[in-house]
Amino acid sequence: MLNSRALIRAIFMTYGGTMVSVIEYVDPVEHCPGYLVYDATDCRLAAGGCRMQAGLTAETLQTLAGRMTLKQRVLGVNVDGAKCGIAYDPHGPHRAEVLRRFVAFLAEELSTRFSMGCDMGTRFEELDAMAGALGIGSAKIAVRRAQRITDREFRARMSLLDTRVGLLTLGQRRAGQALAHSALAATAHTGRRDSRVSVALQGFGNLGRAAALALLEAGVRITVVADEYGCAVDPRGLDIARMLTLDQRRPVQSLLAEPMRLPREALFELPADVLVLAGGEDAVTAERAAVLPVPIVAVGANCGLSATAERLLLDRGVVVVPDFIGGIGGSASMEALFGPPATPTAPEVLDTIGAMMRELVGDILCGARDRRVSPRQVAAGIAASAIVSPGEKPYGASPYRPVRPAPRGSRGRSVRTPQKSERRPS
Repeated sequence: MLNSRALIRAIFMTYGGTMVSVIEYVDPVEHCPGYLVYDATDCRLAAGGCRMQAGLTAETLQTLAGRMTLKQRVLGVNVDGAKCGIAYDPHGPHRAEVLRRFVAFLAEELSTRFSMGCDMGTRFEELDAMAGALGIGSAKIAVRRAQRITDREFRARMSLLDTRVGLLTLGQRRAGQALAHSALAATAHTGRRDSRVSVALQGFGNLGRAAALALLEAGVRITVVADEYGCAVDPRGLDIARMLTLDQRRPVQSLLAEPMRLPREALFELPADVLVLAGGEDAVTAERAAVLPVPIVAVGANCGLSATAERLLLDRGVVVVPDFIGGIGGSASMEALFGPPATPTAPEVLDTIGAMMRELVGDILCGARDRRVSPRQVAAGIAASAIVSPGEKPYGASPYRPVRPAPRGSRGRSVRTPQKSERRPS
């Protein structure tokens, strides 16, 4: 049996030619396995979340790490994808101790290459606090080294994540900001104005609440919110501002007295301009996809829509923003936070995320319309055409950050000659 210091590294090449590295671990007390997966070996920095889930496998993390690489390549940043996790019940009695030992095991990777965020079963605040207590400095300390900035500048920028912008902090808002603006970009693409848009929202956890706040600020009516317990419905628009001030653990049906209360399945039967998926995998069955009464679906949750459901929606003419675009907020926020030469303010980071998503999704949807292919195919093509510059800083070069020239729908088809310091990802 492995102990907490044991390490097995497996390196292999996928069918697509990507070099994958898997570091294995076994907890010395609970004997649950853990893994860190690097999806590629091109860049000095790799980024991804930490998941705690009973029965978690290296294969699942490999898939998720691949999605992280897609996100980084689509954005045009010099970062590889990664994912780590430990196969333990996040509600288990020894959760904190198991997670702390796993973070300690990852100390060397965190100090050199791995920029760790949160995922299912973990929170960034706790991961960052554990890294600090262990002397690592931060769960994202590898960014400081790769970005070549001082410790003072790194901490000034990271501290912005704790800054409150409206009802939530920047750290709580960044992923939902991207998801909301991906939906708004899709509505703009189809000729709808924000003030006339109605949204049905699936999920009211961290991602869903943040998306709801961004949509509220944009003047959008959210008419339906559903969680695992049921739906709250008001065709005039739910009082999202009040819902966001109440206990997140309460079922959405109990948050307000006025709305109609319906079973959770009703979410997929009620008309809206956009359906935003922010909670769980495979949210829409094939049967529901065949009759879903919405023209736009924006997917924020990893694997929130199955390939079969997505194809059925596309065949019906529904615009689908795929999960590795709607769920790109963590990666986009790091470009918005560390890309500018001067330290931005927290509102500026949010504004940059929103602008990036509107430009990126507009680019993808224009390409899909003009070439008569799916948005997923266009986004994958943009990722495949990305040129990685291993010698350059991870953040600051995205063509979708507003300070740079706008790509206007052509980036996925553009070709340029790489510099000597550049090479394509393996």
